[in-house]
Amino acid sequence: MSLGEMTDGKLRILRAVSTLLEDPSNRITISKIAKTVHVTDAAIYRHYKSKDEIFSSLLAYMETNLLGPLNAEQSDNHETAVRMHEVFNHYMDFLEGHPGLARLYLGHGATEASGVAERIKMLHAKMRSQVAQILRTGQSRGHLLDGLSPEQGTEIFYGMLVSAAMAQVYGFPMVEVEGRWEAFAVSTLGIKGHAA
Repeated sequence: MSLGEMTDGKLRILRAVSTLLEDPSNRITISKIAKTVHVTDAAIYRHYKSKDEIFSSLLAYMETNLLGPLNAEQSDNHETAVRMHEVFNHYMDFLEGHPGLARLYLGHGATEASGVAERIKMLHAKMRSQVAQILRTGQSRGHLLDGLSPEQGTEIFYGMLVSAAMAQVYGFPMVEVEGRWEAFAVSTLGIKGHAA
């Protein structure tokens, strides 16, 4: 589900929850969401039946944004480095643009609503599986560094994503985005300084 398909009220609620997730001390309640949006609790319930439904919508948004590029890249481009670079850039933009969702991506807030922890786990499993598939295809075309398996390349790529999310969430210093990409391109694809 894209944010463009939502009513303004639902969008404001999801943005409020994302903002509340930025602070780990927040225990998210309907009342806190309503206060953040500057409406009554009843106004929240006009858009969503429960906090579980709000989190379900938020997770659907994350899934669309984190799985969509992998699906699109599998069909759009045959050059592994270009495909992976586009996915990487999309992920970096998403994590930097959504600090609360970066926190949720790392599992923070997973106990806020039922089913969140399981959906986050499944999201990670699907992302890893699709990255591995792109790298398997790349390996079959000779695009991976000799001696590196697609699974090892997936670990390197996924490690960079988690590291970027942690830097975003905890304010750790981090390597610039292009420096991160170059580290992956050199260590996995054997390409120095490749940019899409």
